[in-house]
Amino acid sequence: MAEHGLILFAHGARAASWAAPFERLRDLVAASHVGPVRVAYLELMPPDLPTVIEQMVGSGATRIDLFPIFLAVGSHLREDLPALLAVARERHPRLAIRVHPALGESEAMLRVIATGVVQSLASD
Repeated sequence: MAEHGLILFAHGARAASWAAPFERLRDLVAASHVGPVRVAYLELMPPDLPTVIEQMVGSGATRIDLFPIFLAVGSHLREDLPALLAVARERHPRLAIRVHPALGESEAMLRVIATGVVQSLASD
């Protein structure tokens, strides 16, 4: 059976503690996904996207689903991500990479966030 990897793609930050919610999200997703689930960062912290893709391919991945954990589409998702994926696709022409919409483009995710905001207010 072909390996199916999943990448949660986030911006990155200077403070290592910033990664904690992304690692928690990775763990929650990994509990239900039958394959590797990794977080990759655009900048400022490791591992970066090319490294994670190389590791997944090295472990036998033939398909990767990439989920941008961004609330909005800006230049990073319009320009930086496609450039990184073009290099990956050139290096691994048999690798199928599917990019999902940014987190903030999902009505379901916006509703979950809104519910969290309202619940937070209610607990004050």
